[in-house]
Amino acid sequence: MMVDFKHILEITKLDKPLVIFDLETTGLALAYDRIIELAFVKIMPNGRVLEKDLFFNPEIDIPSEVTAIHGLTNADLDDKPLFRNQVQEVWDVFNDCYYGGFNVANFDLPMLRREFLRSGYDFNFTKKQIIDSKIIYHAMEPRDLSAAYKYYCRKELINAHSALADVHATVEILDQQLAKYDYQLIRQIGEAPDDRYVDEEKRFYWRSGEAYLNFSKHKDRPLADVVKTDSGFLRWIMGADFSLETKKIVELALQGKFPQKDIKKVSSSNDVLPLAKKSASGFIDEPKLFN
Repeated sequence: MMVDFKHILEITKLDKPLVIFDLETTGLALAYDRIIELAFVKIMPNGRVLEKDLFFNPEIDIPSEVTAIHGLTNADLDDKPLFRNQVQEVWDVFNDCYYGGFNVANFDLPMLRREFLRSGYDFNFTKKQIIDSKIIYHAMEPRDLSAAYKYYCRKELINAHSALADVHATVEILDQQLAKYDYQLIRQIGEAPDDRYVDEEKRFYWRSGEAYLNFSKHKDRPLADVVKTDSGFLRWIMGADFSLETKKIVELALQGKFPQKDIKKVSSSNDVLPLAKKSASGFIDEPKLFN
């Protein structure tokens, strides 16, 4: 890794260490999921730099959908320490620092805080301690119509947010995209399903081939469990203002018929979408500091 740490120190004038880190986890649910990898670079105010990559046994199953993203399985981590057994080492790295990374404010820091709490450590921080590269990136390099128009058409968008001007700009952008990218690739991008979710509205998501709720007080719980423990809630959905698709999933679940993941469909979409994203944009949607 070729990084000018002196430049970072010169600009930030650190009065305490800056820890730039990234997590891999068993999933996205703060209340349930666990950290399985923690990589960090810690930059001290005196210029000393510490770098380490830690792995943990999560004590819960890693869903196949998650393994497909980071490549880590339970077998890979069987001989690794539990987070709680190594918590003091992690605490010594992270306590009273500045925190950097890509999307750390919304995911990595809350997930790390939850792991510390499970081990009896109260890990607190404020916004002033966070330097999130994703937030900076989105603020300084907007991904809106004006930015797209400038990127593809090489000119500034006049009268932005006038409906007709926006339509004209979009026509020009599409024309340039059709000239830049293969049309079949464009169609594949648009048609590729998001195989993380059971339904179009994303009210249910897949975890190890099983449907989990993505909303309500039962968020991150298996649909089958909710049928057993709170069928009244599901019957309430049947009479409330939910879509026909949601009601159909719930109706069948109450009959003991649960969504089944179409593996062939998932494999097909995985073959198309990652390639399309990389080919069309030139970079992956969510760049990582550590790979």
